[in-house]
Amino acid sequence: MRDIRVAKPYARALYEAASEQNALTDIVRDIDQLRELIEQSQEFAQLISSPILSPQFKSETFQQIFADATHPLTLNFLKLLASKQRERYLIAIMEVFSAIVDEAAGRVVAKVTTAVPLTPTQMEQFRQQLGVYSGKQVRLETEIDAEIQGGFIVQLEDTVFDASVATQLQHLRQRLAQG
Repeated sequence: MRDIRVAKPYARALYEAASEQNALTDIVRDIDQLRELIEQSQEFAQLISSPILSPQFKSETFQQIFADATHPLTLNFLKLLASKQRERYLIAIMEVFSAIVDEAAGRVVAKVTTAVPLTPTQMEQFRQQLGVYSGKQVRLETEIDAEIQGGFIVQLEDTVFDASVATQLQHLRQRLAQG
């Protein structure tokens, strides 16, 4: 909960600065690349979460890594987080930032969990059907979970559609047990 409270003002400030500088597209791209880097690099994830490393060291490291690879606003934002010792909240800040961008664009995020990866055609079908249901543009986030055995689970805002084989089998077992 504290992460979100800390993340909101930073995410809002980044969004407003990006909007004012007409750099929103670049910043969204940078945030997506940062998210990938954190997921793929344990060393980078440790860098941002380490309380031992000094803010100056982190700021200099961000400068070396991102000077040529990101928009200057993104780099300055990362250095600001380091100087304020808030870089450990980067993941939460990125999530809130993405939510702000989606809301401003009239988009909703749908999390789709399947047992196997979706094809591009299936993803587009989900996007269209959920768009019709919600009346908004839909951005899909997909997750693979073999435990659902088949089918899918979709979370769209506060609504969950559970059409997984595992849940259907559980309901069948309950009906059989009840007679």
